[in-house]
Amino acid sequence: MAETKHIIVLANSARAGKHCVAGKVVTLMTDGSFSFQNQWIRLNCSTDPEGAVPYANTICQNHGSVRPLDVIKVTMHSPCNDPDHPEDWHYDLTQPWQFIGRVDPCRLPDLADTPQSIWHSLGDNKSVPAGYVPSMGMSAATLYLIKSPPGWAFTHWKEQNQFGPMPKTFRRLEFSYSGVSHDFSVTDTDFTRRHDVYNKMQMYTHQRLSVPNPEKAFFCLSLTKLTPQFSRQHYKICATIFET
Repeated sequence: MAETKHIIVLANSARAGKHCVAGKVVTLMTDGSFSFQNQWIRLNCSTDPEGAVPYANTICQNHGSVRPLDVIKVTMHSPCNDPDHPEDWHYDLTQPWQFIGRVDPCRLPDLADTPQSIWHSLGDNKSVPAGYVPSMGMSAATLYLIKSPPGWAFTHWKEQNQFGPMPKTFRRLEFSYSGVSHDFSVTDTDFTRRHDVYNKMQMYTHQRLSVPNPEKAFFCLSLTKLTPQFSRQHYKICATIFET
């Protein structure tokens, strides 16, 4: 049965040539304010093999494509019931998303998660194996919004691409959380544009980007979906880097 949900968008990033849109459920109060809930939703397109969202579906009338910290109203069909990606929900493809309002970045601390630890598999700081998420039990999660840990680093470079004429580009986020090192691929296209990352990339030279106020950043983190091509690993993704 279809139901309507209000969602604060915390990610609208690149996914399989389309978009990954995810956020948390909010309650619209009678005075027009928003009450934040802990429930994550990752919007899943039922006609795409990987659930990626077409750009056209991200458009709200008189607003354009949804952005992080937008609150939108979406008609949902049902949870996908994927134990490896428990936050995924099918949305109604016939009903356009509606823009409701914006949330000030100063509210990010109220939205942030504070897990004791995040995804870690012994000997691999870039991914976790298939079966890892269900093994988390009641705390199973493939999405987090966390305050930036001290000493985080964003690095970028490019390499020759054996499958085409354009170089392969790399954008990585590294940090330590609860004493464990993590390495995420960054899919936040707005952050890339904001800091002109593509034009700064050098061939095979890893460069660290300096950003203002790194201690005030927040990261929306995700695990990739298991697919026939990548059926054995969930890879770590940073979908949004919030700079406040």
